[in-house]
Amino acid sequence: MKNNELKPALTWGMTDLALIAAKEAMENRANVEMDALDNGQSLEETHGQAVRDYAQFEQLIGGAFAFLQKIKKTARGVAVDMGSGTGVGACILSGLEQVEKVYAVEFSEYFVEKIMPVVFEKFEAQNVKVQRVVSDFNRLDVEDGSLNIVLDIDSFHHSEDFDKTLDECSRALAKDGVIIAIDRAWPDSYTQEQFKTMLDRELPDRLKQKYGIPPGQSFTRRDFGEHEYTIQQWFDYFERHGFEPAVFLLRHPPAMNRIWLRLPTFKFSMALSGLLYRFGFRRLWAYGFATTRVMFVCTRK
Repeated sequence: MKNNELKPALTWGMTDLALIAAKEAMENRANVEMDALDNGQSLEETHGQAVRDYAQFEQLIGGAFAFLQKIKKTARGVAVDMGSGTGVGACILSGLEQVEKVYAVEFSEYFVEKIMPVVFEKFEAQNVKVQRVVSDFNRLDVEDGSLNIVLDIDSFHHSEDFDKTLDECSRALAKDGVIIAIDRAWPDSYTQEQFKTMLDRELPDRLKQKYGIPPGQSFTRRDFGEHEYTIQQWFDYFERHGFEPAVFLLRHPPAMNRIWLRLPTFKFSMALSGLLYRFGFRRLWAYGFATTRVMFVCTRK
């Protein structure tokens, strides 16, 4: 095997919680996207989200590691990118010297076999560190306490049993293990009725076509396995499983953006958050432009 050759994928298997409809939709999408790439379309055109958000994810993950260092917590060793999808998270982790190995766990075999290699090549992943795995995130075929870092990028809100998912994370993580979750969260004022309306929303026709949903067939965000939580609900889940969560709300001063963008504002916000954390604050601030996405950094209690 060459120094940076991609290892063959492993299969850990699925739990009964993995939604077949969502899995089949993702596999159909992978085939559509690979056909587009084979016909000369660029990755930017085919899977714009992976390319568009890569820099933001890279900044946030780097910021999470810097924050953990500031609060004297260890984040070094073996990582898992849960619900890896295109493999962007695993790709970013592979480039960090703190990460020795990263499992890219995704339940769509076609994404693992077809899309991840393209993304890894685009962003120059350290393939020697990456192990692709076909599985859902409720079954990690690793020994108890053998992982050090769990990464979630927009995947945990697809868990059909978030308590079970966090049980598995807790089992697999070492005593000083951490969870970095970059995901959807809403203000605590949001109601379950509002969430119901959001989840009952139909997917756009262009996405239905990509996911292989027949024209005219109903397919909602709920059918795709999505869920919505307030920030406090996220906190409750993490705390119930023995974690101490801190949340970073992505905010930016709307005035004088041209000036703020020229300053190391993100680094300043993370440094300030590290100081506030030591004073007991757990709702913190990171300079960013996402409106619904936040970042949780969770350490063991």
